Order: sequence, then C-alpha cells, then structure tokens
Amino acid sequence: MSNRKDLVLKYLQQNPDDSFSARELAEALELDRTNVSRYLNELYADHKVHKIVGRPVLFQFKSPRSKKEDGESKAFSKMIGYNLSLKIMVQQAKAAILYPPRGLHTIIFGQTGTGKSVFARSMYEFALEAKAMPQDAPFISFNCADYAQNPQLLFGHIFGVKKGSYTGATEDTPGLLKKADGGILFLDEIHRLPPEGQEMLFTFIDKGVYQPLGESGKEYEASVQIIGATTESSDVLLSTFKRRIPMSITLPPLSERTIDERYQLVAAFLQQEARRLNQEIVAERDVILAFMLYHPEANIGQVERDLKLVCAKAFLHYRTNDEDHLNITQKDLPLQVQKGLLLKKEAPDRLNRIIKPQQNRFVFESNHQDSDYFLGSGEDMSVYNAIEERVDELLRSGAQNIDLEKFVQNGMGHYFNDYIEQLASREVQKELISTDILEATEMVYDIAEKRLNRTFNNSTRFAFSLHLQSTLDRIRENRPIIHPNLNGVRKQYSKEFQVAIELSSLIEEKFVIEIPLDEIGFITMFLTIDLKEKSEELQEKVGVFVMMHGKSTASSMLETVQELLDTKFGIALDMPLTMKVKEMYEWVRITIRDRMKDYAQGILLLTDMGSLNSFGDILAEELDMPIKTLSMTSTPIVLEAVRMASLGRSLEDIYQSCQRGMSNSIQQNFTVKKDKKPVIVVTCFTGEGVAKKLEEKLETEIDTTMTKIIPLQFLQREQFRQRIDQLMEKYDLKAIVGTVGFDYSSVPYYSAFDIFEGNKLTDLKRHLELDFPVEEMAHSLEGTIKSVDSVQELLELVRDVVDKLLVNMQFQIDAGVKVGVILHLVFLVDSLRTEAFLRPFPNKEMFVKQNRILMDVTKTTCIVLERRYEIQFPEDEIAYLAYMLLENKTHE
Repeated sequence: MSNRKDLVLKYLQQNPDDSFSARELAEALELDRTNVSRYLNELYADHKVHKIVGRPVLFQFKSPRSKKEDGESKAFSKMIGYNLSLKIMVQQAKAAILYPPRGLHTIIFGQTGTGKSVFARSMYEFALEAKAMPQDAPFISFNCADYAQNPQLLFGHIFGVKKGSYTGATEDTPGLLKKADGGILFLDEIHRLPPEGQEMLFTFIDKGVYQPLGESGKEYEASVQIIGATTESSDVLLSTFKRRIPMSITLPPLSERTIDERYQLVAAFLQQEARRLNQEIVAERDVILAFMLYHPEANIGQVERDLKLVCAKAFLHYRTNDEDHLNITQKDLPLQVQKGLLLKKEAPDRLNRIIKPQQNRFVFESNHQDSDYFLGSGEDMSVYNAIEERVDELLRSGAQNIDLEKFVQNGMGHYFNDYIEQLASREVQKELISTDILEATEMVYDIAEKRLNRTFNNSTRFAFSLHLQSTLDRIRENRPIIHPNLNGVRKQYSKEFQVAIELSSLIEEKFVIEIPLDEIGFITMFLTIDLKEKSEELQEKVGVFVMMHGKSTASSMLETVQELLDTKFGIALDMPLTMKVKEMYEWVRITIRDRMKDYAQGILLLTDMGSLNSFGDILAEELDMPIKTLSMTSTPIVLEAVRMASLGRSLEDIYQSCQRGMSNSIQQNFTVKKDKKPVIVVTCFTGEGVAKKLEEKLETEIDTTMTKIIPLQFLQREQFRQRIDQLMEKYDLKAIVGTVGFDYSSVPYYSAFDIFEGNKLTDLKRHLELDFPVEEMAHSLEGTIKSVDSVQELLELVRDVVDKLLVNMQFQIDAGVKVGVILHLVFLVDSLRTEAFLRPFPNKEMFVKQNRILMDVTKTTCIVLERRYEIQFPEDEIAYLAYMLLENKTHE
C-alpha cells in the first residue's frame, strides 16, 4: 500500500502545475479510485499535497519544506496563491518581519481589491508565529482616507492630541502610535496622508519618537513597525518618505493571477458560505466558469462582493420556494459576470483540467471541512438575516406568489445601499459634528423610534444633528426664531409634537439651555420627515392612460416603462385598426368611469395620433373631471409621466414637464434662456440653521459669482413648490439641496449628507460646469489628430484626466480655460506619439522646487495617458501643464 501511495505522490510531483481529482489519478495509474482517494487524504494530512475544495475535490503537489519553514508559512498559507503568484511577495514579507532588530517598515502597492489589508494582517500573524513579536503585540489598522479632508483630525488620530490643542480637544487623547507600541501600525491608503503628515511620520521612523498634536517640548517613544498600503504608484509619496520605507511589495491584480487561483477563490468562498449557512450549495458549470473568466474592476474584492450577491439571490430562492439546497444558475449572475462566458474560447488550456467538459454541477457541502483560506467577507450574516426577516414579514402578511427577481431588486438592492450609507455616514459625522451633539442626536432618535414606533434613516439623523448644532448656537446667542405655522403643526402632528416636548426637555438638561416653543415646532417637523414621505405614497394620484393604435403598441410601451421604474402604475388601452372610433371611445369612457375614485386629481391621456387625440376634451366634459391630452407620445414621455404621477405630482406639473420633454426632442435648441443666472436652492425647515451651513459649505466649493445660492424655508410642500415655480421664471435652477427630499422636474436633489460626504458634492460641481462637446470636437479634429485610432476616446480620457487633476489639486478654472487645457493635452499626446521633441520650461528647477506637490500630482494623474498611448511626458511638459492650471485657477 505504501508503494501505491508513493506512486500517487510521485505522479503529482511530476506534474506540479496541475491539479487532479481522485478519479483522474485512479485512471492514469490504473488503481482503485476509493484507495486513491484515501491515499490523497493521507498525503493531505501529512502536508504533502494541496486540497482544492469543491466537487470533485482536486489535489496538487506541495513543494517540500522544512518543518520550521512550514510552520512559519502557516499565516501566509491562508492566502490563495501564496505558493504560486504571491510566492515572491511572501518571501519579501517574511524578510521584512524577520530583519533584525525590529523588522523593516513596508509599503504594499496594489490595485483596489488585490488583498493588501489581508496581506498586512498575514504579515502580523507571521510575526507572532515566528516569535518576532510577543504574542500580545497589537495590530492597529487605520485608513488615512477616512480623514483626508481634515488633516488636523488625521494627525490627531495617528500621533495623539494634547488637551487644548484645538477647539473641542477637552482631554489628552492617545494616538495610534501609542496604541500600536510593540506591534504593527497598518496605514491603508497611505497616499492620502498629506506631505506634513509624511514628514511627521518619517521623523518617527528615523528617531523612534513623536509629539502629539499641540505638544511642545516633550517627545514620546514607541517601537512600532509601519506597514502602509496604497493603490497609487510610489510617485505620489515624498521622496524623503519613500527612502525611509526600505521594503516595497507589489501585489498583482487578479488578471495576473493563475487560473487555478481563480478557481480556488470561487470554490473557497462558496464552500465557506455553504458551511456558514449549513446548507448545500450547487452551482452550474457556467457559474464557476463565468466567475473564473470575467474581468472584475475591483479584483478579488469585486469577486467576493459579486459572489456574496449571487449567494444572497440563491438563498432567497431557497428560502421562499422551500428548496432543499441553494442552487446558483447563470441567470442569477450580474451582467458583468455573465460576460466572462464570452471569453471561454480565449481561456487557457488549464481551464479544461480544472473544469471538465462533462462536469455540469459543482457541489459545496455544508459539512465539508472548511478551507484554511482567509476571505475578506468575514462572518457577516446580515444580508441573509435581512432576507429571512423580509420573507417572514411577507409570509405573516399572507403574501402569495412572491416574484423572486423583483424581490431581489427591490429588497436586496436597497439593503446594500443602506448598508453602505450607514458605513459612510459614521465617518462623515465624526468629522463635522461634535461628539456631544452626535450622542444627543442618537439619544433623541432612539427615544423617538420607541415612542412613535417608527424608524428614521441616517440622512434624517444627520440633518437633525446639523439643525441641533445651529439651534444651540442660536439660543446661546439670544437670536429668536418664529415658527410661522406652529398651531398647524401642533394640530396636524399632535403625537409627534408631544414627543418633541419630551425630547426638548432632555436636550435642555444635557446642554443646560431653555428651548422655546417655536424651536419645539421645528423639532416636531424633523420627526415627521419620514412620515410625510410615507403619507405621500398614500395620497390620491393622477391617472396615466396610454392609448395607441395597434394590437399591442400601448401595452408594449407601458410594459417597458413599468419594468424600468419597477412599478405597476399606469393603464394601457390598445386600439386595433379594425375597431371603430365610437367603440374605442365607449371602452375608454367606461374604463375611466369605473376608476374615477382612484383618480380624483385628474387623468393624463398619452396618445399617438388621429381620433384618440380628441377624446380628452369630450371625456372631461362628460365625466366632469380634469383631463389633459398629449399626442405624438414616445417612450421617454410615458416614462416621465408614470414616474411623476407615481410620486404624487399634480396634473399640471406632469403635463408641463412632459411638454418640455417633447419640446426638447423636437427642438434641439430648446434650452434655458441665456440671460437666466444659474441658481442653487438650499432649504430646511427654518430657512437658516441647516440651510445656512449648507450655504457656507457650498460657498467654499463653487464659484458664487457664476452660480447664485438662495436659502428657502421648507414648511409645506405645495407652498415650497410654488416658490420654486416663481424662481424658475427668473433663474436657471441647477439643484435643490436640503433636509427634505423634493422632486421637481429634472432638477437634481442633494441631501445635506450628500454635500458634506464629498462624492455627491463632486457630482454637483461637475453638474454646474459647461459640458465639453466631445463628439463635436472629435469630429472637427478627425483630420488633424492622426496618431490614435479614436479621437473621441482620446478626448474623453483627457477630459477625465483634467477633471481628476482639478479635484486632486482642489483647483477651479473657468470652463473656457478647461477646454483649452483639454485641447493642449490632446495635441501633446499626438505630438509625443509622432515625434520626439523637447520644449524647455523656463526656470524649471526653481518651479519644480517651489511646486513639488503640484508637480507630483500632475505627473501621477497623467500616468493613465502614458500607459494608454505608450508615451512618456517629459518633465518640462508636466511643468507646463501644472503652470497652466496654477496660473488659471479662479480666486475667491
């Protein structure tokens, strides 16, 4: 028997790059399959072969190592590919940890989702196993991006804060360096550390001492190994800082990992989910293939998120249909994953050894021994718990025939968005709002939820915390405020008003102030935000009837719109060409008459042509109800009408909006009048408070000489709509920003949280800019730019680079200047591809020295153009570009 086991091991050793199932080995060696399976499991127990989970289980030869080395590698063996594509990186990491006397500071480079955090954690575990650090050594992880917009807070977190160093610093606060003393401090996205922070950190690296923020004259010692991680190149870091990080490790993107590793990743995750759910998971062959072959933008992290979503869908099917296992099919996959199947012909030959052509199903059993691989998904079961709760809720309500796909789209999409919002909001609130106000907000809303049996989302809480901050300032400064409809609020929302009185007493006690009755009225309104949103869903709505000639023209158009909006709203009436006009009219009349109670706010008829256009006036008179008609209707118009009607908008509002949409499609020159100045409306219940803070924030971000900011009070929705109508006569309304969601025609709405969070603020700023006419410009340059395949692609890429440059530099430039910069870069790329030339920049050395950060940012941001078009920008040209932006930035 020993000879046969050795024969199996020898066969694997002779094919070290391949993995085999027990059946394949039995056939190749002409041995009994059961015995071969036993030999393989024994070899696995002896650490001589690798086992790849799934059905069938695959085995691969494991390179022999000494016991000591094997023990040292245990931490890294949890990473998929540690002995394949990550082998060199693991060796570098070991050297960094074991280097005497305290290891080497390290920076890990790699794209988003390549596993930098996991790798850093593995380095720490290796340090413990190799006894390079004591077993109680700390591992402190910190993401520099969380506080990148507030350097003072960022430095305070890392180095600590001395009491009184800035407003709000009421006590000494230890920094991460102190907490990490004797262990490892992992700084993720270290490129977000400002130059001053890098200088402070390399002082610590050099001398082992640091000073908390606000400390003078006293230094503190700590023994900390720094591990940094970044998605950027080393060019974004100060050269003086880079020199102090002797070990750099670059993790490969998923596209450079082996096909075996792709399989191990997918199989290990599905095996993990099967064990955690205690249910068997069966995946179709094409599911495994798609995940192995598609190109995820965010590498391993993206694969895990996509797998998580697919498992959630499978769990939903399993839970609602009472199936005996989770089944994953191709239709469950997101579109970008399914596109992986288009690459089967380009797949390497190794694919057929892992995924046999005859194998149609892969089974992952719940009782299978769990893999040793560490996956970033952790033990988070919340997505499955959310499904359980929602299904139970539907079943208790007696719901029948649940539409699974619709359930997934409505429920899980909202779940993931809410989860992301919660994660983001915690960090944003820490930066903008003091701890005592945050605590008060949480206390107020936790009590309100119990008293009112209602939940309040994070955006509402965030808006209230801003409001509370301004309320406290107003009361302390003795600035009174009058609620214009206090009695109306007390009557309409009596329950909420009583709760607001209780909450105001708690706020008074906490902040030692006295809250006037008018302020309690505004607190009441914050308790009714979500309530008003729900009540609007129940209000009477305008009916939308789509009427067209043909057997299914109207039905098809409305069905398309309903699918896009995920609604059942709207009625389609098809008029076959054989039907007489009188018969059609009678059918329409009876259909509307039977639904008159549902459409007390009126009806909008959307027709195509001919006699159907005349029905509206006759029906309005005969049925005595408001009816308006729009002819020559298209799908976008039906889409807009159904969307607005389902939101509870008035008949006139819907009619006017659809008319504008039709005018836009017919007349391309139908635009806002040139003499109308762009305006942003900021709003809250008081008209100051939150609105004032929003105005102050926007004033620092946008050019107020070009775009006017107008604060408005929001008390009643209809009155506010009328105020907006009046403003639209005079101004070009670009956006509405506030605490209460408000949908007005095509004007975008941004919540207070959106503006302070950052990403949406960037969207708003871009929305205010003049659009760069890419297509027209590309057409005009076709004969001039000859070195690239697509001029339009070049223009789009250059435009994105310029946008990123402006964001990274925190510059604003006029729209005309921006167009000039874009064209400059386009011609520069073309010149560099066709000829080698050097245009000296005057006094370059002095300019580079004085604008070191600006040069680094410019050079780094332009790398994408260099890679795409296989060119290299001379330093002189980088200097010209930086100078161009610097000299043309607008001054407030």
